[in-house]
Amino acid sequence: MNTLHTGAKPQTNQSIYMDHAATTPIAPTVFEAMLPYLRDHFGNPSSVHQLGRMAKGAVEDSRDRIAGHFEAKPEQIIFTSGATEANNLALNILGSDDHFITSKIEHKAILEPANQLASQGVPVTLLEADPLTGAVEASQIRESIRSDTRLISLMYVNNETGAMTDLKQISEICTDQGILLHTDAAQATAWLPLTPHAIGADMISISGHKIYGPKGIGILYVKEGIDLTPQILGGPQERERRGGTENVAAVVGMAAALEMIVNRRDGVSQRISSLREELSDQLRSKMGDQIIINTPSRAAPHILNVAFKPVDDVPFDGEMLLLNLDIEGIYTSAGSACTSGAIVPSHVLLGLGLHEDTARASLRLSLGRSTSSAEIQCTVDGITKVVQRMRGRRKHDR
Repeated sequence: MNTLHTGAKPQTNQSIYMDHAATTPIAPTVFEAMLPYLRDHFGNPSSVHQLGRMAKGAVEDSRDRIAGHFEAKPEQIIFTSGATEANNLALNILGSDDHFITSKIEHKAILEPANQLASQGVPVTLLEADPLTGAVEASQIRESIRSDTRLISLMYVNNETGAMTDLKQISEICTDQGILLHTDAAQATAWLPLTPHAIGADMISISGHKIYGPKGIGILYVKEGIDLTPQILGGPQERERRGGTENVAAVVGMAAALEMIVNRRDGVSQRISSLREELSDQLRSKMGDQIIINTPSRAAPHILNVAFKPVDDVPFDGEMLLLNLDIEGIYTSAGSACTSGAIVPSHVLLGLGLHEDTARASLRLSLGRSTSSAEIQCTVDGITKVVQRMRGRRKHDR
């Protein structure tokens, strides 16, 4: 198969990377932008000498460029270690007198802080997603708001199904009620408009490694007038909102990656959306009623989540499916987490009403900028081959 357009090479000549929602390879232009700050310009941004000033300048120049893409001011951009930290920081504004609304299908980077807040006395409402759209709808938000509601956090794009939340509609409700809206936009950044004006969010979390940038870097956009309580103490960095020496090379890489993404986003999104539909259509044609498509019609271009039904009341082995696809050189993920060697049903798929046995046998196929039509065909052929082989072996064993 073709080498990834970003410059990273597959592990074998036949490998196909269908796990871009998990991470993306660093783009060559991003790597080149980072390299001087890994090698020569290694100063600490807090140092007053020339190397320190050079590093500080790189951080602030990157902040300016990123702010421009958000149509924001530089001081509204906080660098973090990734979207997980950005999410935690956003939720850190909540106190025991503040009601918080989120959904049951959020990333664990929202659900686990929400659970901790609830244990500390913060009232938390967890909404069910609409099974048809795969997302929380504005009507649910309107019905859940209380007089003490301060913050609502909903993913822009669900990381397992690709379902999109209508943030703009929800933001209008929040504005009317004086409620803050936060979104984890890690899966949306590469594919959808992301300015605060376009989506109506007051705080936005994104991650570098989802957009062909480095791991270990993210940002939290914060609307003016929102006071954040830092959760990492020990230094005055990020205007005293996040202590710790800045990861200069990663910050530079984040700016370069975002610039690359924004400049070509519309055309790439349209192409990948067409390929995703091609993948869905071919799998339906090959598998018929053996599969369930969990990705709704209102979804980001790059994610297709499918699950395999039990046959004769015997569940399909999702873990073996992943392992066999890996042997075939198709790298993808389950729509669930692997804990203690066992596939745990995805809380997202269960929340959408999927039976546990079917949820255990799911695949999240996620496309990227380098994905080609030939790779789509090979992926379909590989999945078909593995499923038929596994089902044939099971019949033989019985």
